[in-house]
Amino acid sequence: MSLRELLDLCQDTHSDDWVLMPGNRPATAMLAGVFDPGMKDEARTRTLDGHSIAVYEPDPKLSMVWPVPEEPAAERSDRFERGLPDWAEEDSEEFKSARVAYTVILLGGAPVWQEAVWYLDWGSGIGGYVPYIEPVFSDEYEEHERPRTGWQASLWAVKLARLMNTFEGTHHWHPHDPTMRLVPEPNKMHPIDARRAGH
Repeated sequence: MSLRELLDLCQDTHSDDWVLMPGNRPATAMLAGVFDPGMKDEARTRTLDGHSIAVYEPDPKLSMVWPVPEEPAAERSDRFERGLPDWAEEDSEEFKSARVAYTVILLGGAPVWQEAVWYLDWGSGIGGYVPYIEPVFSDEYEEHERPRTGWQASLWAVKLARLMNTFEGTHHWHPHDPTMRLVPEPNKMHPIDARRAGH
């Protein structure tokens, strides 16, 4: 199986073929990958663990892991301090908080791809994952700046987030999901092609 074929399986159209591993530890603490937290004052590495692990049932060598990111400032009333991105601020829904994390795709326990996602907390126990949404700017300059004309996201990442939401039992999340309101026409470029193009 090529990397392209492998990534194509990580979409909601294949949700019936994926199984969420029951429980959390010790499995999440036993993953083979490690990562550097990237802090200058803390050079140690940590195990690649997460809140959830899903396995592709037709070929268990394929799996993916993702966390529900911690929200240390959950009680803050100021939305900016909680890092709510501009696109979430502009949406018609009122979100409690937004936290970014990575979903890591594993083959035989080794990382082969990672994708940044946002976890949006609507409140009342309702929340879900959305793709990493980025601004689109005009080609024309206005007062020495290129105005923002909208938002963009990868169609593959949209479908990955939908797959993740099927595991989390987030059926109440669907009407609050801002993805299609903000990005009605996601970018159809495959993530491998986008990476090679420098996006």
